[in-house]
Amino acid sequence: MHSKAEWWSTFFSGLVLDTRMSYCPEEATRQETDFLVKAFGPARPFRVLDVPCGNGRIALELAARGFEVVGADLTAEFVEEARAKAGERRLEAVFETREMRDLPWDAEFDGVVCFGNSFGYLTDEGNREFLKAVARALKPGGTFVLDAPLVTETLHNHLVPNSWHQIGEILMLRSARYLHEEGRAETEYTLIQGERTEKKVASYRVYPYRELTALLREAGFVRVEGVSSLTGEPFAWGSKGLYLIATR
Repeated sequence: MHSKAEWWSTFFSGLVLDTRMSYCPEEATRQETDFLVKAFGPARPFRVLDVPCGNGRIALELAARGFEVVGADLTAEFVEEARAKAGERRLEAVFETREMRDLPWDAEFDGVVCFGNSFGYLTDEGNREFLKAVARALKPGGTFVLDAPLVTETLHNHLVPNSWHQIGEILMLRSARYLHEEGRAETEYTLIQGERTEKKVASYRVYPYRELTALLREAGFVRVEGVSSLTGEPFAWGSKGLYLIATR
């Protein structure tokens, strides 16, 4: 049995897994990858770790652009799909089944990517462990790019009490609330496909910008910059998203 704090260990299964494998348009992946390539800079060769990588959508796009890529994700089905797609596209990319803190590499990567609203799943200590593991895996001067859309300054954009979404053949009801004593946003998902219905709950730690950047510096990053969009607009109160670029 898993504790509530480890919701992520069983969340990515069933209908949730189906939605995550199919929901992101190819154009969005290309735009995100464009942003990453610009953040990493012109130096080559360039070795990148994508964690958690999901089904490899960004990792594979980076590999297609000539990067040496390793992807890590806890969900075995995601890893299997990523490997299959790499084979279909004849791309050289390595995918491993690992929990996001389990990064055994020491100064082996020029860049690390954490995209897809994948940060904040863990406890405060767990989130610190993840950031330290990322810093350890990077070479000195390496770049970490973190997609962190859910911070205090963006919270009101994401806390929609009830919203319906159609993802392929799956109808999804998303209900969100903020637990102020815990500093976490909790989202309940109800997924419906025909006569099949599933409910899942996700929980995300919500940090203020100042606290999150302080955690990155504590982990070993010497410079941290934030923008609100893939086109580089400045971050401010009420922004819809946050992308952090941190230098080891």
